[in-house]
Amino acid sequence: MKLKSVKILGDNFRSLAANKLYEFNSSIRTDKLSTKIFAGLNGSGKSNFLELFSEIFYFLEIYHLETVPKSEKANKGFGFEIEYFLPTSKVLKNKTKTQKVHFNMHVRIVKPLGEVPEFSKKDYGKQEFERVDFDTDLLLPTKVIAYTSGQNELLSNPYYKLKYHYFKTFELSKKYSDKKSLLENHRLFFLDYNTNFSIFVANLMLADKGKVDMLKDVLRIDDLQSFRITINTDELYKKVIPVSETLSQNITKLKLCATAWIERKVGPYNLLVLDYLVTRETKKAFAFHFKKAFDLFKVFYELEIFNLYLVNKKTRDLMLQVHKTFNLSDELPKHDPSRLVFRIEKIFISKILSASQPSKNIYYKALSDGEHQFNEVIGTILMMEEEGCMFLIDEPDTHFNPMWRSKLIKMLNYMAALSFDSRGNIKEVRQQEIILTTHSPFVISDSTTDDVYRFKKVNGIIDYDNPKEQMFGASISVILDEIFEKEETISEMAKKELLDMAKGVRSLSGLQKIINRLNTEFGDSVEKFDLFSKLMMIKTRLQEKVKK
Repeated sequence: MKLKSVKILGDNFRSLAANKLYEFNSSIRTDKLSTKIFAGLNGSGKSNFLELFSEIFYFLEIYHLETVPKSEKANKGFGFEIEYFLPTSKVLKNKTKTQKVHFNMHVRIVKPLGEVPEFSKKDYGKQEFERVDFDTDLLLPTKVIAYTSGQNELLSNPYYKLKYHYFKTFELSKKYSDKKSLLENHRLFFLDYNTNFSIFVANLMLADKGKVDMLKDVLRIDDLQSFRITINTDELYKKVIPVSETLSQNITKLKLCATAWIERKVGPYNLLVLDYLVTRETKKAFAFHFKKAFDLFKVFYELEIFNLYLVNKKTRDLMLQVHKTFNLSDELPKHDPSRLVFRIEKIFISKILSASQPSKNIYYKALSDGEHQFNEVIGTILMMEEEGCMFLIDEPDTHFNPMWRSKLIKMLNYMAALSFDSRGNIKEVRQQEIILTTHSPFVISDSTTDDVYRFKKVNGIIDYDNPKEQMFGASISVILDEIFEKEETISEMAKKELLDMAKGVRSLSGLQKIINRLNTEFGDSVEKFDLFSKLMMIKTRLQEKVKK
C-alpha cells in the first residue's frame, strides 16, 4: 500500500485544517520500504495524522458491518477524501497466452458530510476512475495496525471501539447467517501491553528463522523456553453468545500443541491450563496446526477479545457512543486476572547476560521497556506478511538506546524483505506502508528527503514540508538544524558555560586556565572547537599587547 493524499471535509480534525489537500510521496520502490517519517518539535501535530487515518479506516470498517445502523454509516459530522495505491494482480488473456500482471490499483474513497462513502478505482491500463458499488471492502488495506509508545492515548480509541463493534456483531450472530470466527474479517489491530506477549510467542514459535535470529540477537535472547496459556472456560462458554466452531477447533489445536494441559477449578471458575515446554517438536506441532506466526497471533487476539465478556452490556454499548476526543482507554475497566477469559503468562526466556557467562532463564516480563518496545514494533512487521498493510507507528523509539535508533529503519526493511541476494542484501520488500513519528535524528538519517515531513504549527494549524537538505546519510548536526531548529549540538547548560568562559578572558594566564578547563571538563563538540578557535584568536591579541 502507498498513501497518496487525504482531505478532511467539514470541521477541522484536531489541528488539521478542513478542505485542504494533504499530499504525500507516493512513489513505490520494490527494493526498499519508503517509510514516511513525520518529524518536528513537540506539539507540532504530527500524531494528528495517525489519529485521522485511524478514524477514517475505523469508519470504513464499521461501514461494512451489518450490525451498524445506517445513520451511523452516514456519520453527519465526518467527511473525507482519501487516495492510495493497493498492490494487486490481474490475469490477462489473449489468443496465445495467459499472463498474470502485478500492479498497484489506484483507490479513491469520498465520504461527503451526511452521506455514505463512494468508492472508485483506477485499474491496470485504465486512465479514468470507475465507480465500485459491490465488494467495496476489497478496496481497503488488508490490515491497519497501530502502535503508540503510550503518550498518545487518543490513537487507540477507534481500535478499542472496533473491538466492541465486533463483539456486538458476534453477540447478534444468532440473527445472521454468518457465524464465522470473530477475527475472520478483522482488519484493524491496536498493539498494547497484552499483544506484546502474543507477538513474542507467535514469532518465536513460527516466524522466519533467519529474521527471528536477528531479533533474538538484538534482544540478546537465546530462545523461548516455556509459556502458559490459561482460558477461563466458565466465562468463555457462557450462553451470552455462541462460540464459533472455528474458535473451538483452535482451542483443540492449542491442546494438541501443549506439553501438558489440565482443566481444574480455581475458586468458583473452571480453568483450562495449557503448558508449553518449547522444543523442536513443540515448534513442529505449532507449524502443523497454525502454519504462520500471524495465524497464531490472530487466535490469541480473538481469545483476548472475549475478555470483553467481563464488561457489562450497558458499558459496552456506552463505549460505542463516546466522542473521538474522549480518552477511552482511561475508562476501560480493569479486571482480576483470574477472571480473564484468556491470558498468556509465565513466559520464560533464555537471556544472554554477558559473553563470559552462560544464559540465564528469566521471565519475559523482566526485560526492559526498550526491549519490550523493540519486540512489539519490529516483531509486528516480522509477522505481518500480507501485502497492502498500513502501519501507523507513533514514536516507536522512545525507549531505544542510540544504537537501536540508528538501526530502526534497517530492521524494518529486513523484516519486510521478500528476498535477498547472495551477499545478504535485500532484493525485494513487501508492498506495505509504514508511517511513523519520531524525534530521533538517527531515524531521519536513514530516510530520503521525499519521505521526511517536517511539521510545524502556524496559527494553531498544522503545516508540513520536506526538508531543503538531503536527509539520507545527513549528520546529526544537519538534521537538528534542519528539522528541529537547533543549531547547537550540545545541551543548554554546557552551552551556557562555554559562552560564559569566553567572556572572562583578561590575561594570558587566565586564558591558559580556561584552555585547561576546556580540555579536561568538556567533551568534544563543534561548540568546543569554535570556542577553542576563538580563544586562540584572543591569545594572539593578548600576546601582541605584551610585545608592545
